[in-house]
Amino acid sequence: MITTGSKLLYGLGSLSIVAAIVWFIANDGGSIGVVALSSVATALIFLGAIASFIRDGHVLSTDIAAHSTAPAARRSVRRSWWPLGLALSVGFMVVGLISSPGIFKVGIALVFAMLGEWMVSNWAERASANSSYNEKVRSWVVHPLEIPIAASLILAVVVLSFSRIMLSLSKEAGPLVFAIAGALILFVGAVFSTRRGTSRNLIAVVCGLVLVGLSGVGIALALDGEREQLVEAAAEDHFAHRACGTESDYSDKKPARSVSAKSSVAAIVTLKDGKLTATQDGFQGELTSITLARANPSLIIFRNEDPAKHRMVLSYGKVVEDLGGGVEREVALEACTSLIEKGNQQSVIVSIPKPSFASEEPYSITVPGLEGTAVEVLVS
Repeated sequence: MITTGSKLLYGLGSLSIVAAIVWFIANDGGSIGVVALSSVATALIFLGAIASFIRDGHVLSTDIAAHSTAPAARRSVRRSWWPLGLALSVGFMVVGLISSPGIFKVGIALVFAMLGEWMVSNWAERASANSSYNEKVRSWVVHPLEIPIAASLILAVVVLSFSRIMLSLSKEAGPLVFAIAGALILFVGAVFSTRRGTSRNLIAVVCGLVLVGLSGVGIALALDGEREQLVEAAAEDHFAHRACGTESDYSDKKPARSVSAKSSVAAIVTLKDGKLTATQDGFQGELTSITLARANPSLIIFRNEDPAKHRMVLSYGKVVEDLGGGVEREVALEACTSLIEKGNQQSVIVSIPKPSFASEEPYSITVPGLEGTAVEVLVS
């Protein structure tokens, strides 16, 4: 039986088939539009078949008693958003399958969450004829999971939004904005706490608007990018390497001026009166060479007793990097401290993979800017 609803669906399905044919002819066999329109036509015809089978949900009976007790005449369950959420989660998972493993995993988690919510909601709707009791039954089951997870997600949104905002602002404006935001939150909370009988809905609306506004500002500033200094630092990789020359760089800003008590110190290197010497456990007096164990983390302390700022540089050979296309370059293997003033000390930990006799150039400890003074490093 072709009902009114099925006629509409069949008509739309037929129109989609015609549109697919026209697209195929107009675009010389373009497959994307044909596949999309064919899928729409299949879905519409399938829905039309369902509408024909259930006769648009009409109860065909002249018996009043039978009509009143028929399932179509009873109170239907409430509308649910979980099927829509499940469909969007499946689409999210498919997108992640072809784009990013992280998005795919999030999509799987959302699919399971939507399925669970949908199943619990359907079960609770049929717990009794009382909708209020059914809502309580549902809350008993899922609220112990929903509330902590929702709170965690909201907290994550707040933290990420604040982080994007603070990374976009200048160092001078960041603390000021943070202080003003904290003062506003404290003021609004104080107003709500002093006014008795404040509507929960009002509080929920205010918090929702603040959350939406905060996340919107965070997204906008994230798209705009971080402040110029951070972009420059990320491009030049300031925080992943340290310049070991005489010049000063980011790693030399406010360096540590002392070293805490350390155990297993491999050697102590001292610069005094332009001369570099070393001391090492098991050896007496000032040394011009030290011995380190291969492939073992070794802690070396550098003490500056010279009037100027200096750094210690440990050089232990070179490696050849393949840049692709048959292009190679030699890169020096170095470990160094920050520039420190007279009377200060710093430490460096280095693990040397090859013995010193395997290198064409000797391993040594030097101070940039001071020629003719060095401590030889022997690695066995």
